[in-house]
Amino acid sequence: DFFVVTIVAMLIGGLGTWMFGAAGCHIGASGVVFGYLGYLLGRGYFDRSFGSMLFSVVILLVYGGLLWGVLPTRVGISWEGHLFGFVGGVVAARLLSKSKRSYQEF
Repeated sequence: DFFVVTIVAMLIGGLGTWMFGAAGCHIGASGVVFGYLGYLLGRGYFDRSFGSMLFSVVILLVYGGLLWGVLPTRVGISWEGHLFGFVGGVVAARLLSKSKRSYQEF
């Protein structure tokens, strides 16, 4: 799962930053780090098992402050990379979720 999450976060984060990011040089691996955060939070939502949900809540409590990084708070920080990396992690959580429920079950 680690490699799949990394690749999906890199692809979606990179494409999103390239398409919607501000003009300039975007460097670093923070988009992938936000992808991991998105995966860990999304895993509890999509799997719906007690263990996954508990783990997601603990991750949110411990690392929830990182979520401010997806907002444009400082000049010179690629918040677009953070945002699209996070989205990539959530997409990876959905792709790798154990429960493949249909939309009719909601």
